[in-house]
Amino acid sequence: MKRIFLFIIMAILLFSVGFGGGIMVGRTWLNPEGSTSVTIEQPGPVYLVGDFIANLSGAGNHVANFKLSFETSGDRAMEMVSSASWVARIRNEVILLVKDRVFDELTTAEGIMQLAEDIKRTVNAMMPSVRDKAPVVRVLFEGFVLQ
Repeated sequence: MKRIFLFIIMAILLFSVGFGGGIMVGRTWLNPEGSTSVTIEQPGPVYLVGDFIANLSGAGNHVANFKLSFETSGDRAMEMVSSASWVARIRNEVILLVKDRVFDELTTAEGIMQLAEDIKRTVNAMMPSVRDKAPVVRVLFEGFVLQ
């Protein structure tokens, strides 16, 4: 009985030492950067494109109501995105993209993120780049309601 008890205590002790040593080795020797600091990217200028209401495709009478903003790559991109001629074209493209969606696609966060990526890709494709950067960095929804 004493041997079994001693064996269990030794197994727990060896497991604890091995586990703790593995964590220490992983944090110090196997860390490629040598530190755990993370650089946080500061957000660029944000332009409020406006409120949108669009009917969705598919069966049923569903409507998407949302407020859209763009995070731009800099001040020059902000000026370009906020000019009246670009805003009209951007609003048109966003409405056309939303009208092609069905209700079930937009009920999940993944579907809304895919819509944001499609909007970003479409807007960046129709606008010239600013200093070799795409003008729109992120598409931000400040509100999103499906009815």
